[in-house]
Amino acid sequence: MKLPRRWIIFSPAVLFCTACAVLQSPSEHARSLADAAGFRSLEVADARMRAFAKPASRNPTNRVTVYVESDGAPWRLPDEPPPDPTPVRPLVLRMAIADPSPAVVYLGRPCQYLSLIELSNCDPSLWIRGRFSNEAVTVMNQAVDQAKRMYGASEIDLVGYSGGGAMAALIAERRTDVKCLVTIAAPLDTSAWTDALRVSRLDLSLNPADAAEKLRSVQQTHFTGSRDQTVPASTAKRFFERVTGATVITKEGYDHRCCWDDEWSNLRRLSCLSQ
Repeated sequence: MKLPRRWIIFSPAVLFCTACAVLQSPSEHARSLADAAGFRSLEVADARMRAFAKPASRNPTNRVTVYVESDGAPWRLPDEPPPDPTPVRPLVLRMAIADPSPAVVYLGRPCQYLSLIELSNCDPSLWIRGRFSNEAVTVMNQAVDQAKRMYGASEIDLVGYSGGGAMAALIAERRTDVKCLVTIAAPLDTSAWTDALRVSRLDLSLNPADAAEKLRSVQQTHFTGSRDQTVPASTAKRFFERVTGATVITKEGYDHRCCWDDEWSNLRRLSCLSQ
């Protein structure tokens, strides 16, 4: 039986394979990776969020690079969102760890990395229809403010993968201190993206393409994969048309998963982060 269109709401990660068993839970695995790399938990004001950061030290660049997590765990079925949005694979955290900048912060999205009790008090709309809502963007933006204060930075670099790229763009649209915006395989026009996949629009969310003109003065690099069927590059056309001057790099042979974290050190040098 064909599912009603109104109930089909994907995360960009929906097509990922998650069959690989791990001894640790996704939250424990992320914390282990962060600890091994010298990142420490960063207490953010909103209890629904978790973050990791390099220890604050001398920061000669006066910039802090903030990595924004994707929408997180894949959906079990097109009409069945995950009960816990914590990412199964810490791809974005690995990218943050590989960044040699002196000031780096990794931000999970609202409701990720929480205990079962904490998660029970987190509104599921924050990882479903309202994943890019005004509330979600405000919470993330406040965490960016905190990261900036912690390092005494005057400028922000924002990096986001998949849905985290859309969130990074929405945050950047609210700020005047963003030096560089980098997105990877991101649904930058969420209406075009959901239409292309023939799924319901995110009716409780903001769309980065609607206010993209605000980013014209911001240095930007947007990576897309030539084989990405989860977030086809063509769906970002309206966003790219409104940010004249942005650099768009299409990587041949890359899909939504491969090979962004494995090649991040090289890809980073192609972006505005290296300027």
